[in-house]
Amino acid sequence: MKVPLGWLAEWVDLPDPAVESQNDFLERLTIGGLEIEGVERTGPDLSALRVGFVQERVQHPDADRLSVCTVDVGAEEPVDIVCGAPNVAAGQRVAVALHGAVLPDGLKIKRSKIRGVRSNGMICSTRELGLGDEHEGILVLETEAAPGTPLPEVLPAGDTVVDVAITPNRGDWVSMLGMAREVRAHYGGTVRLPSFEVAETGRSSADGLTVEIDDRAGCPRYTARVIRGVEIGPSPDWLRERLESCGVRLVNNVVDITNLVMLEFGQPLHAFDLAQIRGGVIRVRAAESGEVFRTLDEQDRKLLPSDLLIADGEGALALAGVMGGKDSEVSAATTDVLLESAQFHPSRVRKTARRLGLHTDASYRFERGVDPEGLVRAADRAARLMAELAGGEIAPGVVEGRGEALPDPPRIALDPERVNRLLGTGLTRGEVAELLARVDVAVEAGASGPLLCQPPRYRSDLTIPEDLIEEVARVHGYDRIPETLPSGPFLTWTEPARRAVVESLRDALCQAGLAELMTFPAIPESDLDALRLAADDPRRELVRIVNPIQAGEPVLRPTLVSSVLRSVGLNLNRQVEDVRVFEVGRAFLPSKEDELPAEPRQAVAAISRSGAEDLWHGTPVPVFFEAKGVAERVLRELGLAFEFRSGSTEPFLHPGASGAFSVGGQSVAEVGELHPETAAAFDLEAPAAIVVFDGDALARLPRTPGRYRELSRQPRARRDLAVLLGAEVQSGDVIEAIRKTAGSSLRSVSVFDRYEGKGVPKGKVSLAFRLEFQRTDRTLTDAEVGKAVDRVVGTLSERFGGELR
Repeated sequence: MKVPLGWLAEWVDLPDPAVESQNDFLERLTIGGLEIEGVERTGPDLSALRVGFVQERVQHPDADRLSVCTVDVGAEEPVDIVCGAPNVAAGQRVAVALHGAVLPDGLKIKRSKIRGVRSNGMICSTRELGLGDEHEGILVLETEAAPGTPLPEVLPAGDTVVDVAITPNRGDWVSMLGMAREVRAHYGGTVRLPSFEVAETGRSSADGLTVEIDDRAGCPRYTARVIRGVEIGPSPDWLRERLESCGVRLVNNVVDITNLVMLEFGQPLHAFDLAQIRGGVIRVRAAESGEVFRTLDEQDRKLLPSDLLIADGEGALALAGVMGGKDSEVSAATTDVLLESAQFHPSRVRKTARRLGLHTDASYRFERGVDPEGLVRAADRAARLMAELAGGEIAPGVVEGRGEALPDPPRIALDPERVNRLLGTGLTRGEVAELLARVDVAVEAGASGPLLCQPPRYRSDLTIPEDLIEEVARVHGYDRIPETLPSGPFLTWTEPARRAVVESLRDALCQAGLAELMTFPAIPESDLDALRLAADDPRRELVRIVNPIQAGEPVLRPTLVSSVLRSVGLNLNRQVEDVRVFEVGRAFLPSKEDELPAEPRQAVAAISRSGAEDLWHGTPVPVFFEAKGVAERVLRELGLAFEFRSGSTEPFLHPGASGAFSVGGQSVAEVGELHPETAAAFDLEAPAAIVVFDGDALARLPRTPGRYRELSRQPRARRDLAVLLGAEVQSGDVIEAIRKTAGSSLRSVSVFDRYEGKGVPKGKVSLAFRLEFQRTDRTLTDAEVGKAVDRVVGTLSERFGGELR
């Protein structure tokens, strides 16, 4: 809502600019809860100009039509200004633009010599100030302001318009009356209402007119006034300027008056051409299913029974609370006006406006709720203005219909001690009551006990004690609440194991260089076929969404794999050549023990890239081994001693390039390249591998803190062994046997080569192991290393039938 401060000053006294600047004033309102979105100025910008006092005027020595004026501009010394105006004279106060000032038309004033005399500025005319067309003479100011006073302080030009964002619960703020009440709450004073008394003449409004409310829940109250003999025409300048400053479109004097009153009181009004009201009746009813109504914007709207209509004896006239109809609008031929001032149920208006995409100034206010006690006041104000500006005669009386009234704000018991306890203040009972009285809350304050508070009818948002406490804080000032540290014992808190594991998984995957995804949990059922899940797979039992956001995604995912693979494909299709992503989240499975589904935690990491050879780094590591390395790193970060076995039971993984990690016999992760059929189903042309972590299984495992060991300063001894083994032998089993046999001096063991082919018997494979030995206290001798290697060779021979090559 746009609030011109000059207009607001007519409703309530604003703080003195000499005491509190405009910025301080707006800051105070912001602290009170108003959100100031912007401040703009209408009219010319005269901030660079000053009031000058002409001390002396003499004839220019070299020009008959010029004079040299000595002008006091509030500086240490007066300045000389050459002026060509015939009406300039000593003793005048004038508008002066000094060197560097920019006039509203963009002219920049500079010091210059005019016919040999130095001029230090300009004495301005009305046209040069952007205030009119007069330019034959200078503007003489009717003021006693001291020289040097900023010109805007003595010569108002335009207004300052504050753009305020209104929260949905504060319908009372959407008006000049509401803004005036807010200023009064913070600064005191009295709210001044414009005149709304009416002089009624002629036939009664009820003569040939009735109001019937069929939809009593949708319309608590409807009032109608009749103004006869109006003359449609343009609005006067003052009315046009006010509406334009608030961003309201001009139509004609009658419609403009209804908009003006809406801005003044926050009560939307609608003017009907009385001659177009058929049957002498105004009926408020629900729309019929499929009923079509043409609104003022000449669009046909298909309605539902939840929509509310204003109708006459034959058909619809207006979409209640939203927009009028084309057939009953006020036109140049209108002479008699029916003025509507009503209250409609906020939720009904909100649903209609949102469904039709028809948001208007009226619906904006009705959605937030209007003051039921202000209906007749607003209608009287508009009728009075129509009589003054359009020459109409106000018919006696108001025709009214009533439906089911909305509930009044409840009577609330407020404990002053609780106010201070929540706010951290030390307010007395009387101070709390006084602060609430400033927002029109009636308070019965006895010597003890709770305060009995009755909010005003226009504050439907005040329903519980906490609402009143918020009002106390707003009016008292949030900035005046002292800063205090909370008192009381600190309670210990233990992070749940599942949450700790989930956060650790997320951190470890980020540290491994993967980017986190957040995908929507709904998927299409075809994803289950793409993952090659068997018919009896428990993940085929789905949790269905009653009202899915997208028709093609009607079920909740039983695994995160498909969501992650879809994101991988989306990135590859957009030419991202190296995709390294993960998601940590919930899967959803039906629960037999409860109506709510089970929500197991998973983390799924995916790596995919083109596999092209890099100029500097050569052929990259296959994605399977990179994914396996990520899984190992994550499990080590979790402080787990794990085992790896090749082969996986997951149908979406490649049977020849997959494996499983387990801890103490409990499976915790599956890793592998995608099965070709799964990759094709998700349109993944580049090689891709994934890791699926079981978050719940990881959470059940005991967590052991990491242990640090001393870094050795002694040299390492490295030995490489190439061993012929059966092709069925798992390298992980061999490594585990080497660790147990080599002794405590072994620091690391790894596989660095695998060979099958010429020179290796059929059914055999050559694995090359690198062993590194080191102690912290001394250097190992060759004999000690040799004995350890002999033990390893013996074990490999006895247990696996290995032969050294």
